[in-house]
Amino acid sequence: MPSLLQGSGLKVVKRGPADYVMEKTGTAENMVLDTVAVVGSRISSDGYLAFSTSAGSKTDTPLIELAQSISVVTEEQLRDRQPSSVEQAVAYTAGVRVEAAGMDPRFDLISVRGYPTVYHGDFLDGLRQPNSGWLSYYSTVPYNLERIEVVKGPDSMRYGQLSPGGLVNRVSKRPSADAPQEVQLQVGSHNHLQGQFDVGGEMGSDVQYRLVGVMRDAQTDIEQVDNDVTLLAPTLHWQMSERTDITFITQYQERQTSASPRPYQDGDNLTHFWSGDEDFDKLDQEQWALGYEFNHRWSDQLQLQQNVRYGQVDTTNQYLSAGTLSGTTLSRSSVGLYEEMESLSADTRLMATFDQGKVEHQVMLGADYAYLENDVIYAGGSAPSIDIDNPDYSQPVAQPNNVWTNDSGETHRRGLYLQDQVKLDNWRLTAGIRRDWARDETRNNLTGTVSESRDEKNTWRLGALYAFDSGLSPYFSYAQSFLPESGTDVSGNDFDPTEGEQFELGLKYQPVGRETMLTAAIYQIDETNRKTTDIENPLFQVQTGEVRTRGLELEAVGNVTDDLRMTASYNYNRSEITADNDGNEGSDLANTPRHLASLWVDYRVPALERLHLAGGVRYIGSEYIDNANSNKNSAYSLIDMAAHYDFAGSLQGVRASLNATNVTDEEHISCEGIYCYRGAGRSLIGSIAYQW
Repeated sequence: MPSLLQGSGLKVVKRGPADYVMEKTGTAENMVLDTVAVVGSRISSDGYLAFSTSAGSKTDTPLIELAQSISVVTEEQLRDRQPSSVEQAVAYTAGVRVEAAGMDPRFDLISVRGYPTVYHGDFLDGLRQPNSGWLSYYSTVPYNLERIEVVKGPDSMRYGQLSPGGLVNRVSKRPSADAPQEVQLQVGSHNHLQGQFDVGGEMGSDVQYRLVGVMRDAQTDIEQVDNDVTLLAPTLHWQMSERTDITFITQYQERQTSASPRPYQDGDNLTHFWSGDEDFDKLDQEQWALGYEFNHRWSDQLQLQQNVRYGQVDTTNQYLSAGTLSGTTLSRSSVGLYEEMESLSADTRLMATFDQGKVEHQVMLGADYAYLENDVIYAGGSAPSIDIDNPDYSQPVAQPNNVWTNDSGETHRRGLYLQDQVKLDNWRLTAGIRRDWARDETRNNLTGTVSESRDEKNTWRLGALYAFDSGLSPYFSYAQSFLPESGTDVSGNDFDPTEGEQFELGLKYQPVGRETMLTAAIYQIDETNRKTTDIENPLFQVQTGEVRTRGLELEAVGNVTDDLRMTASYNYNRSEITADNDGNEGSDLANTPRHLASLWVDYRVPALERLHLAGGVRYIGSEYIDNANSNKNSAYSLIDMAAHYDFAGSLQGVRASLNATNVTDEEHISCEGIYCYRGAGRSLIGSIAYQW
């Protein structure tokens, strides 16, 4: 910056973390300056620490200035850990629980602060990835991501319907003039074979493109359960004019795995026997999506942004359900679920910046819309039994012909929101309000009946942060959430949405000149309008249930030294059922461990500076299997390790990597009520990549 301002009569003055202004130094000299090239880009990171995020505010705001807990898994973390799923990618993130239902390649089962995100907190590029509530989900391949943002706590003011725990926003790779290009081959445990590439370039002076592809042929801990993926994701950026640009983001994906990736359970005993059929048992999913991000700046003070995505998911889900065991013969029945789903998501924002004396405003007025339509057939049928001592996995199985469900559904979500981010000296203040309209309609194609529900809701967000020049930023925030509920009470009245609110008090510290951030937060989340048994009419429910969650969250991310970088986290999360008609008052929420901790360290060996050795440990505390707290899942720890070497000379750009998860092959079983699931065992994957 001094080179740019030489002779201009201006200087840069630091006012706070990530906050600089220009001031006059005197009369500018009348001289010719040397040419200096300036390349601009979004604030991000080349390492483990991200400096800004759009997920927490829908504006590019430095993390140190956001009055909210947000964790970011950077592209460098993704490259070092080589995750095969988003679950694996966020496993070392503060307040995040994964594998609550064991090893399951069908979807990413992620919980934030005790609340699952798979149904209502799954986002891609700032837009909701909706699901039908059956088995159609938009899945994401980590190799196509440049970062993953985890927003903690309620945030319906910006994103509409959400669970109180938060959301996970995946950010797709985009065209960039300086983006590295890469080809990679992986081989590993469970017959894992995966090839992937990431290439791009320029098409003239105004157009850039990028193409990401992945093809995986693999199995899982269960030999008969595949984990195959094919992905093709082209993106294109067009700089239409000096003030207008658009980025097209598309992807096509196929996924093949099992519809029942869990072994047979004999009473309380979870065996290692798989009771399915290799030809019949499958989850085949085909999905594609087409969208764009549009930006237009009328001036430096006024701009328009719009994100739009349309997508489809076709799902074939078939499995054999285990029945009774007689001797060594296990009876089975067939189940099939066939679904087509399409969705449209759009978010339009008008942003204006202006000053009122010493007060700087960044005002955002936004409107979003989400639409989902799905058709589902759910059926059952007969199937041959199987001998558990001498299984035949190739017996013919007829298609299920007893149709239990044939439904068509539509959901519409509309929202209008207003947010103001204020700077006053070192203060950073945020206030926002939103109005939502929700409509759901389901048609039973077997009976011809149609059910419809409508909801409207206001939500708020308030935040205050003081950014000391030293890099210390204490903050306080209040936020709300809501979720529409299905069903009716004894009088036939539609249930109201569940509501959530959070109070959070936190402290962030980013030492000046260091790529390190330390965060600490205490929070209280209250969820109301939960359904519980109607005491006077036990076959019905009322909305008098309540849950309170209190927690402490600690996280450290960044470079400890030039050779050592790390992520470390601890989360204490105490969830208590505070109102309930089922006798569970005072109990913990099911499958919500009170303690989570993790540590990942990457060390560059000084004597061999191109060699990195890394390792991590994840601790998941004990948890109750149901809301009655009748039994517990045991605590466990998992150890992961990794190493990579970057070659030089004629092999410049080549990286050899070795990644191992659950190195000790620790058996960990999680039960939800009467159903139990086994977590993923040891996995070892080696890869060779060439980047240029």
